[in-house]
Amino acid sequence: MAISTRASKRGGGGGWRAERARRSRLRADRTLVIADTMSPFCGVGSIMFALVAIAQFSFDRTPGSWASSTVAALSSVALAIGWVLLRGPAGPVLRRHSLGLGVCVAAMVGLNPLVYIIGTTITYPAIGMLLVIVGVGALLHDRFWAATVIIALNVAWIACAFAFGIPVPPAIFASQLVKANALAVVLNVARARTMQRMEQAREEVHRLATTDELTGVANQRGFLEVGRSLTGATNAKDPDLTIVYVDVDGLKLVNDLHGHSAGDALIQSVAKVLRRTFRPQDTVARVGGDEFAVLVVGGTPVLAQDLITRVNERLREVGISASIGVASSQVGVRVDLGELLERADKAMYAAKSARKNGGTRPGRSDRAPRPDAPFRWLDRA
Repeated sequence: MAISTRASKRGGGGGWRAERARRSRLRADRTLVIADTMSPFCGVGSIMFALVAIAQFSFDRTPGSWASSTVAALSSVALAIGWVLLRGPAGPVLRRHSLGLGVCVAAMVGLNPLVYIIGTTITYPAIGMLLVIVGVGALLHDRFWAATVIIALNVAWIACAFAFGIPVPPAIFASQLVKANALAVVLNVARARTMQRMEQAREEVHRLATTDELTGVANQRGFLEVGRSLTGATNAKDPDLTIVYVDVDGLKLVNDLHGHSAGDALIQSVAKVLRRTFRPQDTVARVGGDEFAVLVVGGTPVLAQDLITRVNERLREVGISASIGVASSQVGVRVDLGELLERADKAMYAAKSARKNGGTRPGRSDRAPRPDAPFRWLDRA
């Protein structure tokens, strides 16, 4: 899972993870919409078809109407069962297969007026068929299946008209079909646009929740989200992960002596350096005021030491120093993201303590920059 399209392109997470997460959320939205539609549709439809069956059995003396009345009664029972299942323990399972359920319900509902037409040979006005065409456009969120079911209903009705004849001019019959199909298209497009706006709103909320506003990289929530998506996947083998923990030196002094705008420029410059240093599939995150963490996929202890050296060199190029700690996952051991992050944090503090005590360690800056050092990051921010 990635943070946002913008962040992933600039080191906030892999682009493939962003697209996979977007599609997953879109499927979840569609499932939610169709599931929310199905429950009331089944409840109301069950009552409606029960009334239709009672009315037809009691008052409709048209020869052949008994078949449609029987189908209406069966539809009422089927929809009632669906309503009960959707509200019971089986509800989550049905909601995960909402499209298939919606197609079956639409086909069953469309069968009712079609059976009446075939049984009675009355092809017009067939109000039920017109309403079903419109209803399918509003019910099914998938355009392919909505179009398939609607076209099938049109073809069946037109075939009945050719077989049994129509009591009105063909132009009137065609105009009614066109109106019903046009309304179905309008309802389907309107709902698709509503879902698109909902997806855009969800993406924006997700971006704001998982992206650091100042730097554009991931924040701590986004960092943990990406890490958990990698370690929580049901793969046969956990990925090799390395966390690089960076604590920037002198931010408080910069803020005190030169103002918060200079401090913001310092942090932004660090984020830019980290983006340039690491690969697009690695996740750069700001996890504190002056602290950054980078999740490296496929990292090894040998690579980790090289990363420390490389990050320090890139930071020194713009006049910035930092304490850096690295921790890598252990081969054959289940990755614990929290434990890995804690080890990287401790390694960073060990590096900071060594520098404060006057020691030097390979790949680490041997001293913090002076507060009056030239602000080269301001020129590059």
